Amino acid sequence: MLSGLWNLLFFAIALGILISFHEYGHYLAARLCGVRVLRFSIGFGTVLYRRRMKNGCEFALSAIPLGGYVSMFGDQRADKEKGELPPDAFYAKSLKQRALIIAAGPIFNIILAFFFYFLVNLLGVSVLRPVVGDVLPGSRAEVSQLQPYDEIKSVDGRAVTDWTDAALLLVEKLNTAEPALLTVSGDMGKEPAREVRLNLEGLELTPGSSIFALTGIRPCQGRIPAALTTVNPGSPAYNAGISPGDEIVSINGIPTPSWYRVQDVIAKSSGALNFEIMRGGQLYTTEVFPEQHYDENLKQYRPLVGIGVTVEPIPELMVTKSYGPVDAVLKALSDTGRMSLFIVNSTYKLITGAISADNISGPIAIAKGAGQSASVGFVFFISFLAAISVNLGILNLLPIPVLDGGQLLFIAYEGITGRAPGERIQYALSAMGFCFIIALSLFAVFNDLRAL
Repeated sequence: MLSGLWNLLFFAIALGILISFHEYGHYLAARLCGVRVLRFSIGFGTVLYRRRMKNGCEFALSAIPLGGYVSMFGDQRADKEKGELPPDAFYAKSLKQRALIIAAGPIFNIILAFFFYFLVNLLGVSVLRPVVGDVLPGSRAEVSQLQPYDEIKSVDGRAVTDWTDAALLLVEKLNTAEPALLTVSGDMGKEPAREVRLNLEGLELTPGSSIFALTGIRPCQGRIPAALTTVNPGSPAYNAGISPGDEIVSINGIPTPSWYRVQDVIAKSSGALNFEIMRGGQLYTTEVFPEQHYDENLKQYRPLVGIGVTVEPIPELMVTKSYGPVDAVLKALSDTGRMSLFIVNSTYKLITGAISADNISGPIAIAKGAGQSASVGFVFFISFLAAISVNLGILNLLPIPVLDGGQLLFIAYEGITGRAPGERIQYALSAMGFCFIIALSLFAVFNDLRAL
């Protein structure tokens, strides 16, 4: 209950900031072009609060906080058909001015993302270096000859400093014929760099999975001892006679040289497990009957045996990325550009089916992300805002009527042909666009609910 309220609070804060800035872009461009703005509303529907500003524009807070709008004088096609319009009407302006007013909203979202990324880079954030903890047998990563403790330095020539960088760049290469070219350095970056090719063709990213799980890469979290440190009393492992200090040599005949392999074999198992353990220099075998526990994160049952290890921190695994003002600006430009390209590429792959539509998230997932990032800290929250702001800006430029991109498409048509699309055509296309957006939103909410 409390976590839900927390998520809702920061969802409202995030939405308020992003929508306000988006609509302010439209508002400012309209004012600069000499268009009279009638209303600046945050939200849709019934007006809950209104205040008239000195310039005559009414500021409003409306009941449905899932968007906003700027109402301008003379912004309906019917206004233009009536004859000559006053100079402060929207349709009295040139095509370039109208295009600027429409495009300003998405542009302001991208500017806002740049500002947030600038703050993130200036303040600094602790991240986990992209050091491989383990490579699963038979995986794409093993075929590429990635090794434990390899540090990923770049992907296709683009520098990587943390796992987020690596994930974004690898997802871009998903389902392409050309393998991703990784520059890696063994022993946590101490050995000479070498290149490996990671094949990503034919892989499908689904909700709950990650590009690293698909390729068999386990990020290094720290040093993990060979011996067990905990065996829960009353657990299947405890009942089978397994004790702290035991080393698991194999499970069902499958060698388990690392804790990651132990986890992987148990997760993929069904039924009884035959453990081979090393204790005091002697090998023993015992049969363990796992219990099925429901995993809230994975939304499925998984086998548990009740064993654990204590991860020994490796201080040099964590690095704090922070930059001076000038470098923070340059890094923010790079981050904004990289995220924009990632969204464009992901959208294309969703349309072509290279990425499952089940990955489309809605307001519930965004609320959860807002709450979780805020729980970690201010820098993580503004980093989350930056990513969502880029999303909002890029997706609003899609050529779908009712979105800003659709309106720009109408203006482009008018510029090329010398005449605007007919009112009936615009109305029909806008209605189709509206129905598509509603259907997509409902599908996204369905995905969110299914993931709860």
